[in-house]
Amino acid sequence: MKQLFSGLIILLMCDCKQKPAAIKENKIDSILTQNTVVIEDTTEKQIDDPEQEYANYYLIQVATGHNFDSLKTISSNAVSILKSKFSMLDRIYKSGKGIIVPENDGDEIYSGEYYPRRPFDDQNFVSIEMANGFSDKEADTLQMVAIAGVYSLKSQADSVATLLKGKIPTVKTIQHEMYLGCMH
Repeated sequence: MKQLFSGLIILLMCDCKQKPAAIKENKIDSILTQNTVVIEDTTEKQIDDPEQEYANYYLIQVATGHNFDSLKTISSNAVSILKSKFSMLDRIYKSGKGIIVPENDGDEIYSGEYYPRRPFDDQNFVSIEMANGFSDKEADTLQMVAIAGVYSLKSQADSVATLLKGKIPTVKTIQHEMYLGCMH
């Protein structure tokens, strides 16, 4: 869990020709002591067909909207409740575009565009993402969603959602088929 998620993304971007033999899944080991959730990465999910690099995951949708500052406030509340961290993977909010990789980043493909979060390693985070990255691609392209983790098991997601629902009534668990293959 000590690896930086951004380091993993860079490695994935640089080495897209290799297909991963296994994709990490998360196994929650819920230790609910004073509202603390500890999530352990201990299982692997095999991709049977490398051409079919999709898998179902469960996201904790904290809130949706068009106002970044409002979503950031709600996200801060979720961070406090879960005793987690806020992480946008070095992406920024830009009015009129939403959540993007900074334009001066040097990434020829995603610079100035949205790069979707993927379900690898550390899942103890809260983030603001573009809603159309997790729903209908033709949906409102400026709507954002605050999420509190991406989990392989519904029971994992439901445990986290239960912690949040008492203080943030908009919380819900949603299932989403996520692309796990090369993004470059």
